Amino acid sequence: MLTIMTMVYGWLIVLIASVAQGLTGFGFALIAVPLLSLALPFNQIVPIVVGLSLVSNLVMIWRLYKHVELKKIWLLIVFGFIGIPIGGYLLLVLDAIILKISVGLLIFGFAILLLRKVTFPIRNEYLAYPTVGLLSGILNGSISASGPPLVLFLANQGKDQQVFKANLAFYSIFLNLSTLGIFYFNGTLDRAVASIIVQLLVIMIAGTGIGMAMARWIDQQMFRKLVIYLLIASSVSMILGAIPF
Repeated sequence: MLTIMTMVYGWLIVLIASVAQGLTGFGFALIAVPLLSLALPFNQIVPIVVGLSLVSNLVMIWRLYKHVELKKIWLLIVFGFIGIPIGGYLLLVLDAIILKISVGLLIFGFAILLLRKVTFPIRNEYLAYPTVGLLSGILNGSISASGPPLVLFLANQGKDQQVFKANLAFYSIFLNLSTLGIFYFNGTLDRAVASIIVQLLVIMIAGTGIGMAMARWIDQQMFRKLVIYLLIASSVSMILGAIPF
């Protein structure tokens, strides 16, 4: 059972992370995982974050479902699931540290290019989504980092922030559900973890709503910069987290 101080700390971290999620469409795990690890066991943090992310994405879809590009996003979902076992295999044959550092450097490099307004617009998105989905699934199956390929692609295409967040949330819901299913069957998602998720739900929903409300006051250019800065932070975190000190 959590102490009052631990619970208050958890509420604060979840509030901050969920506001970022509602504002940009991603970033919850980036903020929540390292900070919650200061108060909770890591084997509990991951299923907690995935469970709360599912709730946040459901809240966002409830508000943004009209902006989901269903004719394209289903390709992302199908190829994302195809990529997961491939990623699992790569984790067996490649060094996880090298894999994380390499992916982190690639994300960092592309994010810097986007920050400098260097883009590579893709005209035929129907061909691009399967590739992005496959890469996302591979990274999810290997280093649990499914978001960056899609975030980079959507940012590169200059998607409107509503479309950006709607597509990202819709895709993430399927990954969240499949991941939670795995956690349930391997025993990681137990009653203790489920209890913590329930205790943090209200804060998660409120924070996501606040972030989405704040997004109304941000223009497309500022939204794009926030997304890129979060990508840079995500890549740096991935690199530093992989280096054995």
